[in-house]
Amino acid sequence: MERESLDPFAILAVLGVTDATAATPVSGGQDTAIWRVDRPGGRYALRVFAPGEERKCAREVATMRAAAAGGIPIPMVHADGSWHGRPALLLSWCPGRTLFAALQAHPLRVWPLGVMCGQMQARLHTIPLREAPPYAPDQWLNWGGTLDARLRERLLAVARRPLVLCHFDYHPLNVMTDGERVTAVLDWPNGLPGDPRADLARTIVLMQFVRPSLRPHEEALVRCFLRAWWHGYHRGRGSLGEMAPFYAWAGDVTVRDQEQKIGQPGIALQSADLDPLRRWTDQWKRRAGISSTVRE
Repeated sequence: MERESLDPFAILAVLGVTDATAATPVSGGQDTAIWRVDRPGGRYALRVFAPGEERKCAREVATMRAAAAGGIPIPMVHADGSWHGRPALLLSWCPGRTLFAALQAHPLRVWPLGVMCGQMQARLHTIPLREAPPYAPDQWLNWGGTLDARLRERLLAVARRPLVLCHFDYHPLNVMTDGERVTAVLDWPNGLPGDPRADLARTIVLMQFVRPSLRPHEEALVRCFLRAWWHGYHRGRGSLGEMAPFYAWAGDVTVRDQEQKIGQPGIALQSADLDPLRRWTDQWKRRAGISSTVRE
């Protein structure tokens, strides 16, 4: 989002905040603009959406409240409003740093950090959500666009009920830690009721394919983190059942999500960059019994 045209102090004033002493831009939000806001009483985060995204903002707030009710640490909403058609939220500033930053600073702690990440996602998936507003029935299936009918039918045949709270953007940049525990799970615009296997598959796709190029030792670190995350998630939960159609779903929706970003200002992504994920997705479609066009 273009942040240069936004005045954080004017937006804060609309939210009823007039005592801010500083507003510092924060990197990390692709779909929203974020500032760290300093006030005499403490530190907050200002999150500003694109024009016309009122429903998206309202759904995110509703999902965050459901997560908080289930015991998940999240940023608290202190104020909400709209500035020139842009929804805005004033959130509590969460202590600690992202799991990604913690991993960079302490690579030898990759296993406990990964286990911690997986355990929190497993905890998230204990929160049941009913198919009620603002969620449409089976909305997760068509996240990112209309799903292939064959894959949709396959997923409906194996999907679990009741649906649980899924983040659908769960990765080390959206999880905060103080080194000993998870202090917050951030960025909930994709949160929906869904099958937990879909959320797990989406996390795997994000950590394997939607990230900057890494050096060989960093690649090894990511692989170890993934194993630790998987171990932490499954500790005490047992097998979740068949995963193939969910891997196919996660790859499919992520390809379409990333394709929408090609050509946007500041985005260097090219269509060819998605070819490894396309091939991976095709492989899982075939394993799930869904024919797919083989890409060379």
